[in-house]
Amino acid sequence: MATREENLKKINAELEQLSDEELEAVAGGTRVEVANDSKFLNDMGFMDKSYTNVNTIFGWGDVSKAVDAGWSKAGVECVTKFLGKDLYFVNGQEISRNQAYRIAAEKAGKTFNPNDYALLS
Repeated sequence: MATREENLKKINAELEQLSDEELEAVAGGTRVEVANDSKFLNDMGFMDKSYTNVNTIFGWGDVSKAVDAGWSKAGVECVTKFLGKDLYFVNGQEISRNQAYRIAAEKAGKTFNPNDYALLS
């Protein structure tokens, strides 16, 4: 069985072989999603600032915590993931990202355009 370090080296070697476009496709639903969530939560008043995709790369731990806390203020539990789709929950039930946005906007008493946050309809 391979050690954790060996697995990480293999993953990193494979990632280095991908083009920027391929890397973005892998991460497009993850750190991009987190950055867009931060913009949305900031616009709704649940966060004091928003983050860019670059912030999510170099400051993942802090950004992830801030976005999770913002969602919590909106009444949604979010599990942000660097290399996977984020998960959203209300009362222990998993909901879609779009549902989370609608719940947060309703709590804030605001409207939003899903296209501003790269949401799928």
